[in-house]
Amino acid sequence: MTIDFKTSMTSLWLICAVLGAVTIALAYVYFQERRRTRELQAEVLKGRDSKHHVNDFLASMSHHLRTPLNGIMGYAEYIYSSTREPMIQFTSKIILENSLQMLHLVNGLLDLSKIQEGTLDLSQSDFNISDMVESVQALHQARADELKISLHVNFSPNLPTQMRADPYRVRQVLNNLIDNALNYNRPQGSVTLSVTPSANHLWVVFSVQDTGKGISPEMQETIFKRQQKTDNPFVLRPNEGAGLGLVLSHHLIKLMGGTLNYSTKAGEGSVFFFTLPLRTESP
Repeated sequence: MTIDFKTSMTSLWLICAVLGAVTIALAYVYFQERRRTRELQAEVLKGRDSKHHVNDFLASMSHHLRTPLNGIMGYAEYIYSSTREPMIQFTSKIILENSLQMLHLVNGLLDLSKIQEGTLDLSQSDFNISDMVESVQALHQARADELKISLHVNFSPNLPTQMRADPYRVRQVLNNLIDNALNYNRPQGSVTLSVTPSANHLWVVFSVQDTGKGISPEMQETIFKRQQKTDNPFVLRPNEGAGLGLVLSHHLIKLMGGTLNYSTKAGEGSVFFFTLPLRTESP
């Protein structure tokens, strides 16, 4: 059997051409994938870096905003207490209340940023439950009187004297819940803050009940995550805040080892309640 040399060379060149084309194609795919991988890695790093810059920005801005806000609040309080002129008292009170609201918003944004980054530190200390709750009531009593809303506190007879948790964060959550209960209540309504131990005395149950109009089904769907669901979280709705209070409270209670929940009935009001361990271990 004889083999045509010219035909063999042609076949060999064809095979080499095919192999070359395949090699080039594989090399192209390989380098494209490497480029894509580098781009993805750069995007990830950029995202992390951007998030880090955002958190740094919020921390810096909160510091720079709190300093003048505290000054404004101090002067407004001084003006309010040092004059009997009704119009001056009225305007200075508005300045004080709005400055305080803005301060709470700034602090809430910073706390949420820390929670999302995993850098929010909780303290652990023993504190008197009754004393803390009564101080929260005293803080809101003047506003409740102004709105003609009754503010009550109920303690269970067998409530332990002390618990171990982060008293600042527990107070922060209670303040948020009472603020909401007053905001969405009705004239001549009532707000009741109750504290009871669980059946096994291992948990403490805090509840804030109001006599408002209740929570609409639409709002219930996103009540603890409104900042994530709205297209523009900083557009305030009529008679509503920025939606930070409940979102932040939900995260704080979870970090402290508890749960925050609610029940509501149209036309009759709502009750928000959270459970916390009576004693938590120090980190």
